Amino acid sequence: MPTITINGQDYTLPDGAKLNAIQAALRVGIEIPYYCWHPALSVVANCRMCEIEVGSKDPATGEIKLIPKLVPACQTPAKDGTVLVTNSAKVLEHQRMIMEYLLLNHPLDCPVCDQAGQCGLQDYSYRHGQAVHRFVEPRIVNPRKDVSDQIQLNQDRCIMCTRCVRFTREITQTSELQVVRRGSHAEIDTFPNQPLNNPLAGNVVDLCPVGALLDKDFLHKQRYWFLDRHDSLCTRCATGCSIIAEENQGRIWRFRARFNPHVNDYWICDEGRYSYKAANDPDLLASMYLRSANELVPTPIDQALATVGSRLREIAQSSRPIAGILSPFLTVEEAFLFASYLRNLSPSAVLALGPVPRAGQDVTFSPDPRTGRTGDTSFVVCRPFTIHAEKCPNRRGVELILQHFQGQIIDFPTIKSQIASGQFAAAYVVSDALEPAFSDDDASALRAAEFLIVQDVHVTPLARAADAVLAAATFAEKAGCYVNAHDRLQYAQAILPPRDGSLPDLDIFAILANRGSAPIESHTILAELAQTIPAFAVAAGGHLPPFGIVLGQPESADYTTIPFADPWLAPRGRQTLLLPQKPPQREPVPTA
Repeated sequence: MPTITINGQDYTLPDGAKLNAIQAALRVGIEIPYYCWHPALSVVANCRMCEIEVGSKDPATGEIKLIPKLVPACQTPAKDGTVLVTNSAKVLEHQRMIMEYLLLNHPLDCPVCDQAGQCGLQDYSYRHGQAVHRFVEPRIVNPRKDVSDQIQLNQDRCIMCTRCVRFTREITQTSELQVVRRGSHAEIDTFPNQPLNNPLAGNVVDLCPVGALLDKDFLHKQRYWFLDRHDSLCTRCATGCSIIAEENQGRIWRFRARFNPHVNDYWICDEGRYSYKAANDPDLLASMYLRSANELVPTPIDQALATVGSRLREIAQSSRPIAGILSPFLTVEEAFLFASYLRNLSPSAVLALGPVPRAGQDVTFSPDPRTGRTGDTSFVVCRPFTIHAEKCPNRRGVELILQHFQGQIIDFPTIKSQIASGQFAAAYVVSDALEPAFSDDDASALRAAEFLIVQDVHVTPLARAADAVLAAATFAEKAGCYVNAHDRLQYAQAILPPRDGSLPDLDIFAILANRGSAPIESHTILAELAQTIPAFAVAAGGHLPPFGIVLGQPESADYTTIPFADPWLAPRGRQTLLLPQKPPQREPVPTA
């Protein structure tokens, strides 16, 4: 194993890992400050904040020879025998000087800046800067400008790290951003008539280490330190991107990308970024309803569930057929518990897959693997990023459960026509879709069932036609697992508590199945699912690795803990990140 020396201490690194000095130091818990470097982008070494003393150690004599001048750590490979000095007086003075330079023209508007609390300039100024400002000349003042309808650029705050420019050139390859002019007059700008409107544009806001690029959707709405953060998944399409969801006062305020080397790297598309708004919709179902005298009447939760359970038992005991429609927006735990409940109630119950929303075609961004990407190949991957046309998170998971229970997958058009022809006495429809999923035609067809139950989060024509309406949880109000388009099983935390008048689907099914009082833990059901269905055996015990796991392909859970790549973006209470020690197995990603 290669051995390097950092600040007089020897450390070993994994065999085959290609690290620069920043990453090698991070792996052993030593932080080298930086701005312009990012593990997914090319190295430009223009902020100079990461300069350190570098040398080599003679393996025979142990003599250390340092290069006379400081060199950028982001450009320095960490090889066997490399010597790094990050805390000498020479390095500390250089960091102080760089901070003074970066703050020459920077406005002192931290109290009103949206980046306050997660700003690299703010944090490094405190750690490595100085209290006295020696610059007495007038600051250069640049006007704010919009680089797109959604993103504002405050050029006064920009430190010219060029992360945003490199992102549009190397990741999306749309090249909307550029550096115009030179020296103290240099600015970030768009090309004429080329606004920053590619489908991944919002990532430049996450990439910006200071408050220069701001999302107007979030601007001046919340302070960073008021937000509680939850590790979740984007349910907008079948990609299943890992995200950080930030909430306060019972509302979600934004989604940000969360690193996952198997799925989305450091990115999230704008479609998913703004999908949080569906959970804040004031018109979501807020009560259970039962039909009485041909009208839907608001009903207490316990009474509504008792009535639904009683009616379904009566129908099952009379040997009349029951149909259950499972939404591809359900978690695997919910789908399993629902299917188990109906099959235990009536072994002849027919289970079908609900509507699978699609829009357009898959869109894939394929970064050139020969450019960009630096550093540790055990977790940095130059993988394509796909926005799937399939706009649901768990079709594959629900299909595997349907295949287990009845050996075939019945689609929604088929079950709809069967219900419309009067083949079923009861139909239990579960939706939970991000957007209303059922039309007037669906309502008239499914209304042919003697007893129609609709479990949803939206008021739809089908809900208005139902005999019982159960207010379920949105994607944000429940915890559970989803299987993405490449069979990766991933866990999402609940972000919000259930809204008044509703219950998470898992609790509804548990109450109907007499499995005890709510709430029920998703981990408990996942462990049961893993024992019951062989395809989910990788989830034995009910817990998953941090980055999820591919069904049928057990992966090593050998992870190492290191500080966040961007320390100022570390969520509150979690200053470290788990990274795999070994190169992960990566499923193939199709190109468009």
